[in-house]
Amino acid sequence: MAEFIEHFGVNGKLFLAQVVNFILLLYVLRRFAYKPILRVLKVRREEIEKGLRYTDEAEEKLKKVFQEKEIILQETRREALNMVNDAEDIGKSRKEEIIKEAENKSEAIIQTARKSIEEEKAKMRDEVYRDAEEFLAMGVMKVLGKMSPEERDKILIREALKELRSERA
Repeated sequence: MAEFIEHFGVNGKLFLAQVVNFILLLYVLRRFAYKPILRVLKVRREEIEKGLRYTDEAEEKLKKVFQEKEIILQETRREALNMVNDAEDIGKSRKEEIIKEAENKSEAIIQTARKSIEEEKAKMRDEVYRDAEEFLAMGVMKVLGKMSPEERDKILIREALKELRSERA
């Protein structure tokens, strides 16, 4: 072994100094580089998870709103059909003159129901987009942190809403 060490020119003191330097370097890197980087990555991961949770919550709320809209539309349709059926029954039991009057009334009711349905749709759509904008803003802020200026966030949100509208249309 001594011959091996002598043949390759290994100096024991120099080797020991290199081992100590390596251990010191490893300690310094671990303390001042590795741990802070891991902390930053952990915080980043948590922020991303929060953003994903907010996104999931927004999607759930959006689904609930669309379900409620569908229920309201079904109820309105049922009511409109009931009104039309009532108008038909009355019209059958009365003279032709009353039949015409009932048909006119039922048509007006249907138009009113359609108009109210459209108004409710528009209100719900606006509400959904406002909620989506808020949730998307929160999600974007959580995911991107403070890297982007507010104007970029607004533009990204508007673009996301445009995409959402185009998919729903």
